[in-house]
Amino acid sequence: MRIVFVHPAAKSPKQAREDARRHRQAILRGNMYFHPFEPPLGLAGLVASVKAHGHDAVLIDMPGLGMEPGDLPRALSEARPDMVGISAMTTTLSAALAAARSLKQVLPGVPVVVGGVHPTVAPESVLADPAVDFAARGEGESMLMPILSGGLTRPASVPGLCFRDRTGAVKVTGKAPLVRELDTLPEPDYASFPAKTYAEYTTDLRGMRAISMMVSRGCPYPCSFCAVSQTMGSKWRAISPESAASRMIRLCRQLDLEGVWFKDSVFNMRPEWARRFSQSLMREKTGFKFSINTRVDLVTPKEMELLAKAGLEQVDLGIESGSQKTLDTLKKMITPQKSRQAVEVLKDLGIKAAGFFMIGVPGETEDDVKRTLDLAGDLQLDRVSVSVFTPLPGSALYERLLGEGRIPDDPAFFSRVHFTDSDVSFCEVPMERLREIQEQMSR
Repeated sequence: MRIVFVHPAAKSPKQAREDARRHRQAILRGNMYFHPFEPPLGLAGLVASVKAHGHDAVLIDMPGLGMEPGDLPRALSEARPDMVGISAMTTTLSAALAAARSLKQVLPGVPVVVGGVHPTVAPESVLADPAVDFAARGEGESMLMPILSGGLTRPASVPGLCFRDRTGAVKVTGKAPLVRELDTLPEPDYASFPAKTYAEYTTDLRGMRAISMMVSRGCPYPCSFCAVSQTMGSKWRAISPESAASRMIRLCRQLDLEGVWFKDSVFNMRPEWARRFSQSLMREKTGFKFSINTRVDLVTPKEMELLAKAGLEQVDLGIESGSQKTLDTLKKMITPQKSRQAVEVLKDLGIKAAGFFMIGVPGETEDDVKRTLDLAGDLQLDRVSVSVFTPLPGSALYERLLGEGRIPDDPAFFSRVHFTDSDVSFCEVPMERLREIQEQMSR
């Protein structure tokens, strides 16, 4: 069986280049929202898994290759797939559905499976498009063996595979089971996409020639703006720390990198895991660097000092807001003072501190947003990423706004809202003013 995976582009190459040019200074300051350009690690993992099962797989990475939407039908036709899998986040849903329609134009008999974050939490909205044959809920690796064994002809037998029955009625199934032991999965196939192109961009964004890695899945925290627990579960799972270190070293050598950026939601969830990871790197003495994401309440002097000795270059903190009222709405379970303490720890150790901030959260006033602006200025961070609140399906805040009738139950709505480009404000501050503050914080 030959599976072709598609990583759709939310914007045309021309628009993406213009965004990168227009917001270059913000990108250099670390803001990843103005020009989201991330390697398709999830799809690359599926490519590796398909090949490990003895089948053929190809990844068409539209953003990485700079492909125009009109180029996709020909690329799909030349790839001669038996099945096409398309990834879809909420912000790329319209692009994913357009990719499905492109396939049906040239290969109408080839089944289309749309998977990823959005189909996991809202499969009906995906199957509402007739170009989509199946919506995959949950982690794709769990579905691969049944699908490769002919499961598309009997979709009810594949856990997590949603479909339309003979009457046209949508059948939504439960999610595919989580992969409990991530070490059983092959490493993502970085050769399946233009990795060096992403490394060049990360050099601007992170100040280090690097590329993204992920070594864990799941998050136990209840943040109301996030849907990770819905898509990857609330239990933190990771490959062994020794495997994480060896994969990092191997990747840096293969791609001639200075280091990697671990995109895991919370890298140091378990102190023992972080300790063994650090010790593994220190034994090798390669000099490679890395950066991580974590929570401000998980920053401790002892652990950060050990990670720094292993090569920790930068920590991205989920600070989000300078308003306690907003932090409570977001269910972050932190305080602005905790953010100040975390940044102080990092600066004392000579580790770069970066921060994620969010403005426009439901219930916010101008004063709440100003508190966030003031906190960002006081912290004197090395880099910042500032987003305007966007309700994501699967999150508690999305469900609340949907129930209040403040957002429509319509996939087309998400073509109007994005972390930097939206015409809808969900708080008391007008969108025009939110954009001004976002630009000001980025500066």
